[in-house]
This record gives sequence, structure tokens and C-alpha cells, in this order.
Amino acid sequence: MRKLLPIITVILVWSSAYPLIKIALDYVSPIVLAVIRLVTGGIILTVYGRGLSYGKKEMIGGLINVALFMLFLNFGVMLSVNPALSATLIYTQPIFLVILSAIFLSKKPSVLQLLGVTIAISGAIYSAGITGFNLGSIISLIGGLMWAIGTLYYQVFLIEKDVIKLNSFMALFSALFLLPFTPINFYFKFTISGILVAVIIGIIAQAIGFIAWFNSIKQLGSFLSSSLSLLVPAMSYLFSFIMLDEVPTFQQLLGSAIVLLGVFLTIISQKISRALPR
Repeated sequence: MRKLLPIITVILVWSSAYPLIKIALDYVSPIVLAVIRLVTGGIILTVYGRGLSYGKKEMIGGLINVALFMLFLNFGVMLSVNPALSATLIYTQPIFLVILSAIFLSKKPSVLQLLGVTIAISGAIYSAGITGFNLGSIISLIGGLMWAIGTLYYQVFLIEKDVIKLNSFMALFSALFLLPFTPINFYFKFTISGILVAVIIGIIAQAIGFIAWFNSIKQLGSFLSSSLSLLVPAMSYLFSFIMLDEVPTFQQLLGSAIVLLGVFLTIISQKISRALPR
């Protein structure tokens, strides 16, 4: 159970961030919100971790895992006729991770693992609505690929680094990278409530969420962590209901149930592979 704590934290904080981001976007444009989120998370982690872990490898890790990932996510949503679908397509990451791991690490998944991931991703896409696939959706898929590359890069080159100091550097570096993009679709309504929500997102989604994510990769491995992260879109419907009083539709509930089935199959496949003699 202790090993599951980081990924449970990821699921809770990232899914609860969905409705908070909806609220924040009433006051501030997406890229500006991303910069506020990164700066807030980076400063908090720098103070708490008493420093930064920086270098060329850390810079590449920050670029892939945070800066480009957030850029593709935001542009995917902004250019989409179905923003919910584009946001969900980011979670195709486990499929890309399976392919990349097979190519570069010679890790071949079992049939049951592939089936579980495919079912879970299909459920997430179905719950978001399968209509409106356009350029924004393609950009989000690239974001999923970027997340997979970043996860693999972290596992190979950065897994031994201090996770707090590493994330503080990656967040602050990524904020600098995103600054030139802030004029795109820019708007900013200065209100205490708007700033407060943006700061809270920086604390939970960036500081807590990314530390928990990389700790989960250490504890469970990249594949299982990525598979379990598919619960984030499903759980976001629950938090949207609690915070915004948005009642999930039957399609969203059914899609979430399919996600649960796929994740269950993935967990079972992991246990079976460990039980088999080597």
C-alpha cells in the first residue's frame, strides 16, 4: 500500500486540478496560467528542498517533461473543437511508452497489459466524446508522445536525482521557456480569487503532483504508473461534480467504468508477470 501512495496522490491532485483550472481560466489565459503554476510550484519546491538540481540532463528533462508537455496540452485544447477530447488524448501516453520501451529498452509488454491499456484509453476517449477530432487533437496526441518520452528519459537519466530539487529546477526553467508564448490568446483579469486559484493549482498540480508522479515511477515503474494515471480523467468528473456541481453524463460514467476495467486488467497483468517463473 505504501508503494501506491505516490500514484494515489497523483490521481487525487491532478484530477482535482481539472475543475480548478476551469475556474482559473475565467480570469487568466491558458499559457499565463501555466507560467503562474510553474513559478509558484518552482519557488515552493526551491524553498522546501533548499536548492535546485540543475545541469544539461536536468534541462533536457524539464524541456520534455514539463515545458513541451504543457505547451502541447494548452495548444491542443485551445485549437480543439472538443477541448475535453484533446485534454484526454494526452493520456494516450501509456501506449507511446509501451512502444518506446520496446524499441529502446527491449521491454515487451504482455498481451493482457496491452489490452488493459487500450481498453482504459478507449474508455477515457469515449467519456470525453469521440467527435471533433481536428488539429488540436493531433497536437494533444503529440503531447502524449512527449510525456512518454519524458517519462522514459527520467527513468533512464534522472531517477537517482533528488526529486524535489529536480522538480523545482524543471518548473522554473519551463516557466522561462513558456514566457514568449504568453501573448497568444492573452487575457488577464486581476482579482484576488483568480490569483488564489492559480496559486493553489501551482501548489497541488505542479509541486505536489509532479513530485508524486516521479516518486511513483521509482516505486511502481513507468508502465504501471502511466496506466494508473488513466484514472485522472475519470476522477476529474467526480471533482467537477463536487466543486462545480457539474453532473456527469451517462457517457462519462460509462467511459469511466471502461477506464476502471482497463486499469484493473493492467494491474492483474502486472501481478501475473511477477508471479511467473523467470
